[in-house]
Amino acid sequence: MSEPAHRSAFEYWREHGGGWSPLFSEPLLRLALDSLEPALGPGRRVLDLGAAGGHIAAAFHARGATAFALDVHLQALAEGRRMYPGPARVAGDQAQLPLRAESLDALFSFSTLHYSDRESVLGECRRVLKPGGRIAIVENLAGNPFAQAGRWLRAVTRTPYPEHFQPRRHLAWSERAIYERHFREVRFDVFHLLTPMLLASGAVADAPVERAGKTGLFGVLRSWDRVLLRLWPGAAWSVVVRGVR
Repeated sequence: MSEPAHRSAFEYWREHGGGWSPLFSEPLLRLALDSLEPALGPGRRVLDLGAAGGHIAAAFHARGATAFALDVHLQALAEGRRMYPGPARVAGDQAQLPLRAESLDALFSFSTLHYSDRESVLGECRRVLKPGGRIAIVENLAGNPFAQAGRWLRAVTRTPYPEHFQPRRHLAWSERAIYERHFREVRFDVFHLLTPMLLASGAVADAPVERAGKTGLFGVLRSWDRVLLRLWPGAAWSVVVRGVR
């Protein structure tokens, strides 16, 4: 059963959780999901691109929208159907969306574009959105020093990525204009520079959202990040891209 329509998609996610590291994801999802609110609700159609289990698509469904969860990983779609039964599941390639042109009111993606040809995916996103349709896309940037160290360590130790998770190309801050070629009113907001150091700690990586504003090392690093990212936005872990078709 859908949640009451007056509750936002972000509020639904915050209560029900799901996905990767809620503590780290919370500020990104607050901005991304709140930006899509005008395009949600009954009669609206919205796609969660690279949805995995579909917890974000479930938040859109809870807002009364017709929600689609698309992923190339069939097992993830099947597992997600049991956990979040509301959204429709679509098996497909994000660079070749099996959807009609101008059929969606909104589109969301969390950290999936680096697995495909970005230009092709963004072209498809523009094709399936209605004029005035909204996007909110979270990307992992190429320039974060801790992410770079992790990628280097994986390369030198020849540690393979899990199936379907082999990155093709992470977005460089200098390349962000690619979005402005496909969408208008584009805005970029960056998050996390020093805080990714704490991801090695399972207690932090799996910590609930409620810890986000508390004191402690995470809170201190998060405060420093707000200052440092004004000077070096390209060193962020993630960027939230918002735009309009």
